[in-house]
Amino acid sequence: MQPEAKQGWWLSPSPKSQHGLSLLEVMIAMAVVFLALLGFAGYSVVAHTGMSASEKMTRAVTLAQEKMEDLRREGIPPGLTSPLNTSESYGAIPGAPHHQRSLAIIPHDPLPGLHTITVSVEWDHGVHRTSLKTYLVAE
Repeated sequence: MQPEAKQGWWLSPSPKSQHGLSLLEVMIAMAVVFLALLGFAGYSVVAHTGMSASEKMTRAVTLAQEKMEDLRREGIPPGLTSPLNTSESYGAIPGAPHHQRSLAIIPHDPLPGLHTITVSVEWDHGVHRTSLKTYLVAE
């Protein structure tokens, strides 16, 4: 008969010690899961903030482009000889309560018969701003 080979507790635990997880093991597992979820929540906030900012920027550029297209379709006011500045305040633009839009027309700049058109859009009460600039021929 051969003597039984002794094995350490780390290699083959005895059936008596397999009664389940200890409270410490459960608490460590919960802490790991909590930290992972906390990390995902942080990324979620950053992603939402980024999407909100890009949405407002996209809306601002769209508002500026819409104004440019309106002006191109309607044309420059006839007989314009001095600069024209108009603005739409916050809440005045349908569907864009957080944006303010302004239009500047400088007649005969840079050449006679050519007008410089600049449309600027601000949001978050002037914290952010974008503008588009083009030239139109007076008709």
